[in-house]
Amino acid sequence: MTAFKVLTHDYCPPVQGGKPVWDGETLPFALRKVKLDTSLAECAAGWNYTDGLSTALRIAGLWPNGRPACCLMVEPSSDALERGDKRRCSQLTIQRRATDEEILAAIRALPIDFGEHEERMVDSQLAWYRALGRPDHDPAAAEAGLKAALAERGLEWTLRRFDTPRGARDAWDAWGARGARGAWGAWGAWGAWGARDAWDAWGAWGAWGARDAWDARDARDALTVEFVALQGWIDLAPLKLTTGLRDAYTAGLGIALPTATGELGWAMDDVS
Repeated sequence: MTAFKVLTHDYCPPVQGGKPVWDGETLPFALRKVKLDTSLAECAAGWNYTDGLSTALRIAGLWPNGRPACCLMVEPSSDALERGDKRRCSQLTIQRRATDEEILAAIRALPIDFGEHEERMVDSQLAWYRALGRPDHDPAAAEAGLKAALAERGLEWTLRRFDTPRGARDAWDAWGARGARGAWGAWGAWGAWGARDAWDAWGAWGAWGARDAWDARDARDALTVEFVALQGWIDLAPLKLTTGLRDAYTAGLGIALPTATGELGWAMDDVS
């Protein structure tokens, strides 16, 4: 039987959290043996996994902490149990990473009804999945992407790069300052773009990552606006919150958020 497990990008359990359980390199790799709960409970002690990658992504999210989920093909121990759409056992052995084709198929199989826009939205989800992996490191390209994002949103803001060793933290501190939080209404989907009501009406963005991760929120907002605009539920260009920003993440953007009225602060991914 083919079995899959999802970890965070740094190889931690995506739901319960904790320390990394794998070094990201050794294959095959046997995870430590744990006590197995043999009750009928759907969620209980043991190593949890699924028989389909799409189910694992539905539970954990495509980018649970703002980074692409690490998708793995695993082999369960002989004491494996089936409970609902979940499986658990006392020990899992990581055999390999999921292929690009398997990840694409899993995204396509997620239980989100995109109707006639399915292929486009599958492509968009995959593009965000790749972008949040920050495959490149190009500050100039990241800045160009942010300028394009501001232009698309009609915002004549200045850009402020935080490039100290704790740049991303400084950006967060600035966001907490007076005036910065209010500016988010002009930058993000909760404010000027009217996507909040569309979320309430649609309610299908649960698979798109943690609510408290800023980069996950950017991807979720952009995908939500894209779909509801295609549906005609809001009067916006479908890529209103995608243009420029996804390119910036691809170029290595770590974070971008309002840091003062009329100012977008940003830092590269390697600045923490």
